[in-house]
Amino acid sequence: MDLMPSSARPSRSGWFINDISRPILAVSWLLSVFCLVLVSGCGGGPPRRTPVAQPAALLDARAALEQGQIAHARHVFSSLESPERPLSLRGMARIGLGRCAIAENDLDGAIRHLDVARKLLPGGSQNGRARLYLGEAQLRSGAINTGLNHLENAFESLRETDDRRRAAFLITRTLDHIGDTVPALYRTAAGTYSYPEYSSIWIRQQPVPPAIVAVPHPPKGVVPVEKLSALPRLMIHKRSSWKARPVITRWVAPMSRPTRITVHHTADQPTIATLGIREPEVYLRRIQKYCTSSLEWGDIGYHYLISSDGRIWEGRPLKYQGAHAGNHSLNRGNIGVALIGNFDQDRPSSSQVRSLGSLLNALSSVHDIRSDRIYGHQDLRDTGCPGVHLQAVLSRLVSQLNRTSTARKSR
Repeated sequence: MDLMPSSARPSRSGWFINDISRPILAVSWLLSVFCLVLVSGCGGGPPRRTPVAQPAALLDARAALEQGQIAHARHVFSSLESPERPLSLRGMARIGLGRCAIAENDLDGAIRHLDVARKLLPGGSQNGRARLYLGEAQLRSGAINTGLNHLENAFESLRETDDRRRAAFLITRTLDHIGDTVPALYRTAAGTYSYPEYSSIWIRQQPVPPAIVAVPHPPKGVVPVEKLSALPRLMIHKRSSWKARPVITRWVAPMSRPTRITVHHTADQPTIATLGIREPEVYLRRIQKYCTSSLEWGDIGYHYLISSDGRIWEGRPLKYQGAHAGNHSLNRGNIGVALIGNFDQDRPSSSQVRSLGSLLNALSSVHDIRSDRIYGHQDLRDTGCPGVHLQAVLSRLVSQLNRTSTARKSR
């Protein structure tokens, strides 16, 4: 029903058109105000960020470093590293001090400064630069796998073209040197560029490790074992003793020269943990099946496992890279040793401790691995493995191994 009197009805050319235009104008006005709000950065989103200027002293120190004035650069960087300074500035100063140490071949000092720098700096390009130089220092000190790990992490966060190219070059050249596969990502980023200042990294001759000697096949009914040539008393229960299935070779990578050892605990659920204590052979088959069927790994992840009775079991053959440390870079050249049990809750048995000490001694001797290249898993990444009790035991064993090694060299 039309309730509007005819005298009040608008004509086609009258105020009806104006009433339509008013809402349109209002909407246009609101849109204009909204755009102004967005442009001004008030309420509509984050304000435009202005790059923070770096102190002139920091730029001066970097310039001095590039010109070879190491003493002057170190003096300025040191003055910028004092505790009252902002963390980001302290981190960048530590990068400078690390680079000064590299220039003077003080690799321990460089690693110390650069490790502090990466902890002070938030994630991003500056943190990537700390890892870039830390990776270089680790490579120069002979810690190939640790250096590669830092460089691969650095590459992901670096923004400057030359920094990314340097990281890619160091990764590519090192992987070529050790005969490992180079991912196309790094090969492409490195291109045809060359950095002669890095050439001394790969001159060092790598020692050839002695072979592991297998005991001849035993008579029927006798458990097959192997022994490490360095320590004949150390017996390893071979894969055939626990009826391991063959390695799925398409899912494994060749092992490069072992340069470090990482110790773990299996930290199993209660049911499987009980099996590991009572029937290690059955336990190992169960774990292998889980690794190959559920995780689609080529084999069990560890190279050696130690049951609660102290027996040492051969896991993944050492000619294949393990799957235990967290990623390809951390697993490269890394021998994985696991003690069966949860050592946040329990303490390793005395038999396990003795066997672990003997195994570490043999592996470090056979493969020429220094004691400071023996880690608990938590030393390489953010994890509770190998548990508080086993980590304490491992620290003690490594200290003993270091003292033994030092005594041998002093004779």
